[in-house]
Formats: sequence, C-alpha cells, structure tokens
Amino acid sequence: MEKVKVGVIGCGFIAKVRHIPAFKKMNKRVDLCAVCDLNESLVRETARDFSIPSAYTNTTEMFSREELDAVDICVPPQIHAPIALEAMENGCNVIMEKPMALKTEDCDAMIDASAKHGLHVCTIHNQVFHPPFLKAKELVANGEIGQVTGMRLLLASPRKEFIDLKDHWYHKLPGGIIGETGPHTAYMSMAFLKNISAVDIYAKNVLKHPWAPFDEFRIELEGENGLSSVTLSYTGNYWANLTDIIGTEAMLRIDTERMLVVRQSLQELHYVPIAGSALNTVFQEAGSVAANAMRAALGRNTLGTNLVIERFVESLIDGSSPPVSAEEGREAVRIMEMVVARYREKYGIA
Repeated sequence: MEKVKVGVIGCGFIAKVRHIPAFKKMNKRVDLCAVCDLNESLVRETARDFSIPSAYTNTTEMFSREELDAVDICVPPQIHAPIALEAMENGCNVIMEKPMALKTEDCDAMIDASAKHGLHVCTIHNQVFHPPFLKAKELVANGEIGQVTGMRLLLASPRKEFIDLKDHWYHKLPGGIIGETGPHTAYMSMAFLKNISAVDIYAKNVLKHPWAPFDEFRIELEGENGLSSVTLSYTGNYWANLTDIIGTEAMLRIDTERMLVVRQSLQELHYVPIAGSALNTVFQEAGSVAANAMRAALGRNTLGTNLVIERFVESLIDGSSPPVSAEEGREAVRIMEMVVARYREKYGIA
C-alpha cells in the first residue's frame, strides 16, 4: 500500500499528546481518517482540533463506514482484546498502547486472529525505543560491557498525576497502580534478560490513601542470565526513569528523562583512574546533551512512541515485521501476571 488509512480509538490524554500528533507528522504516508470514543463531545472536539474527517462513538459504525488499513487502540487495557478482535475481523492491522492485555489468554486470542487474517498486531513498548535505550542495546550487542549479569530500574511517577487521582481507572487494574507503569519495567527487563521465570515484590504505604493500599514497590525479576531489580515509586512529585545495565566489564546508565546513556568502567581503585573515569562520564554526558540539542534543532528528536508508530506504518507499507511483535507483547503480560499473583499472595490484595 502507498498510504495507510488509520483510525484512532480512544481520545484521552495519550492519544492527543502522543499518538495522533505522531500520525499527523506522517501525512505523506498516513491518512488519519477517523477517531472514535464513547464520549461524543470529546471525540468531536478531538476531530476538530486535529482536522480529522470523521468522528464516531461506536466502533462497529466506524468499521462499517470506513475502509481502514489499521487502528490505533488508546483505551484502557481491559478492553484491548475485544476491540482488536473486532478490528481484525474487519481487515484492520492493530497497534495499541501497553500492555497488550491484562491476561495472556486475551493475547493468545489476538495472536490467533492475526495469524488467521494475516494482519499485524503491535504493542507500543515505547521506553525501549528512546534513543539512549537503543544505543545501550547496541553497546551490549557489541560486547562493550561484557556479559550482562543484571539490571536496576527506577520509574518514579508524580503522585498528583497518578496515586492522588482517587477515581482513575488504573486503580481498578490487576495490582492497582502497578498495572499502569509496571508493564514498562517488564518489557524493559525483557530487552536484556532471557526467560524471566520468577518474581518477588515488596510494598509500602507512605501516603496512606484509602483507595491505594501501597504506593512504593520493589520488584525482583529473575531471568536465566541475571536479575532485574525494579523500583516503582508514586510518592514524589517528579518524573524519573533510570536504567542500569550491569555487565562483567562495565555498566551502562540510561536516563530517558534527560535522554542520556553513560558507560561506567573503573579498572583500578586509584585517584588518577577515578578522576579519569569522572571526566569520561562528564564528556559522555556533555556529548549526549549536545546531540540532543542538535536533534531538537533539526526537528529529529524522535521519542519512543513516535518511533514505534513510524516503524509500524513502515511495516504495513513494505510488508516487514512490526517493531514489537505480538509475542513480545504477550511475554510482558505474562511477566505482569506473575508479579500481580505474587503481590496478591504476599499482601492479600484482591
């Protein structure tokens, strides 16, 4: 196909801030034909603001009236599967926000439907497509840190946008708040650890919200080749996203808030090597900052969500594989199922 006809389902924050602008930037390869949302005023407002021709409050009506090549699902994960299955029955390829679903059985149904109809199913694992994360994967593949032995991840989300929102739908996810940001840590760990087979979780209640039994979490994931230690924090009022990749010869620190990746290595514990290592870190950070500034100046500062959407569109045009396979989406869901099961077992969470 020369141009991909797309419909977006769900007109909430993530659709308007990330997904729709990403498709609009690709107007030479994409026709953004329609948006759909149960909220009629919201969907009409979204269509008007982004100059999208058609607005619907019903997916069945949208599929009957539009000849779409793909849909982008930006609704809560509880209903990803039924919408994706309906889309594929109508000949549409599917891309969706993470997680792919809440149950592996729903992922299996989508995988079976994609095979039956010969269509792509892709989940937006955006964190691993940020430039510093892609660079880190390249460095690891080239043996720059030796053998990977483990990871540390910190995702801090501002309480005013997450845990403080009493009636938000993510409190109703399996595991509550961890069902929202936890999937990021699952697929980020998958990037470097093989076959994650065991988990544990530790939780604390700092803010004492009646609707959120816990707000600080430590999660341990065990893979064949190492461990991933995860911190999920909802008690501060700031964003943080740090990943350490620990190797036998060096370590990489990825900061996707500042878009930096730094290689850290120290051969001997003497003052001169320590000073050299510190200067090397400064030079790496300065180089990353300069590269970020140059990309921004040239309009090439592509973030993870944009890159996944771009590569998904390319895969439809040239027939290549989607940037995140349905099987990868399923694996992240499987890991989160283990985390939630352990959480419930250990803390009696319903």
